[in-house]
Amino acid sequence: MTDRTSPLVVVGVDGSDDGLRAVRFGTGTVLRYGGELLLVNAVDDTLMAGAWGVVYDPEVLQAAGVTANEQAKDVALGMGLTEDKIRTEVVMGSPGGVMSRLSEVADLVVVGRRAATGLERMFVGSTSVAVVANASCPVVVISAAAHPNPVGEKGLVGVGLTAEPGSEKVLEAGFVQAERLGAPLEVVHAIQPPVGLFARKLSPTQLDEQVRFAKGGIEALAEKLALQHPGVRYEVIVATDSPINELVTRSANYDLLVLGVGESHLPGFGLGGLLRGLMAHAECPLFITR
Repeated sequence: MTDRTSPLVVVGVDGSDDGLRAVRFGTGTVLRYGGELLLVNAVDDTLMAGAWGVVYDPEVLQAAGVTANEQAKDVALGMGLTEDKIRTEVVMGSPGGVMSRLSEVADLVVVGRRAATGLERMFVGSTSVAVVANASCPVVVISAAAHPNPVGEKGLVGVGLTAEPGSEKVLEAGFVQAERLGAPLEVVHAIQPPVGLFARKLSPTQLDEQVRFAKGGIEALAEKLALQHPGVRYEVIVATDSPINELVTRSANYDLLVLGVGESHLPGFGLGGLLRGLMAHAECPLFITR
């Protein structure tokens, strides 16, 4: 989130359990840091074109959106947020597009991850993917099924670093979130050993050298950021495993896992397999930044 006088947290509302979990997270953020909560229900206008010959009445869809927003507002009020800090909107447009546009004026966007178990987790909801790929501000992706408990119970924040450009910004976001939650920070980088018949094999010594080199570089970055966030205790971990396995396993111990969107010159094409996999399988909320 930025350092605005009055931060704006935008939450996607769709009436689902995942949507309500997003509302609780967004409300908790405003209660902790101040600002305003905007609850948004996007009415997908493609529905009004009709599928299988069915045409939906826009007034019915609008009314359903209002009902979903009122339910979400009741949740926020029940958590102690005052009515003057809550706004609700029903907006025409695809949910991913609407939330992406609102991210241009928001400090944080929170969306539910509609993927619970089994095969469903192989295909993360299109809305959350679209928002993360196109958002102009950080996005929190959260699930009622995978992480139903209040954030803060684990007492640990993780940040996953890759070798892509922008790692320092991601690491800084990790320090900021750990500081805000009053939790230690675990900085994780995973080196995937070469696999396959034609992959160049590394000796244990060569692999150890890669680990030492990566850890030294990350520790140098972390030392600089620690001077700006002296209250944050941190540990740098460099593992030799696939990044998805390492981070999914560790996510069960985190209140929040901070990640970065890969660099891309084409809007909407910044989500690699690692980020999509974590959006589907992580066992904690994800804080995704650029």
